[in-house]
Amino acid sequence: MMSFDVLIALLPLCIFSAVYYGARPVILVLTGMLAAVLCETAACLIMKRVPTVADGTAAVTGGIVGMLLPPMAPYWMPVVGAAFAILVVKMPMGGSGRNLFNPAAAAIAVLTLCFSGTMFRYPDPGQNVPLPLTGSLAQVITESSPAAQMMSGGQTLYTPAMLLMGDFPGPIGATAIIVLVPCALYLFSRRSASFFITASYLAACAGMAVLFPRVPGASNSVLMELCSGYLLFTGVFLLNDPVTAPRHWLGRLAYGALAGVLVMLLRYYGRFEEGACFAVLLVNALAPVIDRGSWYLLNLRRIRKGAHSR
Repeated sequence: MMSFDVLIALLPLCIFSAVYYGARPVILVLTGMLAAVLCETAACLIMKRVPTVADGTAAVTGGIVGMLLPPMAPYWMPVVGAAFAILVVKMPMGGSGRNLFNPAAAAIAVLTLCFSGTMFRYPDPGQNVPLPLTGSLAQVITESSPAAQMMSGGQTLYTPAMLLMGDFPGPIGATAIIVLVPCALYLFSRRSASFFITASYLAACAGMAVLFPRVPGASNSVLMELCSGYLLFTGVFLLNDPVTAPRHWLGRLAYGALAGVLVMLLRYYGRFEEGACFAVLLVNALAPVIDRGSWYLLNLRRIRKGAHSR
């Protein structure tokens, strides 16, 4: 089942974050999952529908919301994000399989708009000290993420090895590049993610990084852009939501490429260091048009043949 494949892929990312920050990231992710499952169960009972939590989509939504939070986020934040995703974005549209927008992307967009100071406040992974589970986090040493450094025009402080090994500040599930890549391959092999979407998305992001670099050197620019923020995580998990993505391969290529361009434009001109969640929502809105256009192009010869035979 696709949802459970995604949950399996999220597990090593969560464990990787725990190596740097202790149990707090794990608790945040589990809190998001639990909140999403409870909200969907309550919504089904209120709307007198058959409970749908068994399909795993609620747990996936809550898990992704938790994965995109900073490791030192307060515990109420995944609850608010998961509740918004389920009660505002998913269930009013009809529930599983009917949402127009990716619920997790919408939740992260709202959290970014309302709590940007918290969303982009990351602990320094180089301290190798577990984050406290309770009490104040005021004493935790924080550090600017690579995305924030590029946005401010400053010199980035991270080597390629540090980026690949996840030794840099960022969201819970988005810094483990060395783990993200095998997770993507697992989802491709299980057909739980589309290679066309992810490949065209990353190609567009890399092309923009080469054409409009924010750091010296084409290869360094591509590496910094792809590894920072949650750009790569977006290409693996958010864009591959089967409900909101196009069905045809040509549409998926266009969908991923458009998302990549939008993500990079939001990085260049947006007010936040990372705006991939907003790009996902924009391409979600355009997905039906992209799907219809791709179907027409793929069947153009047959359509023309039918018109000539009349």
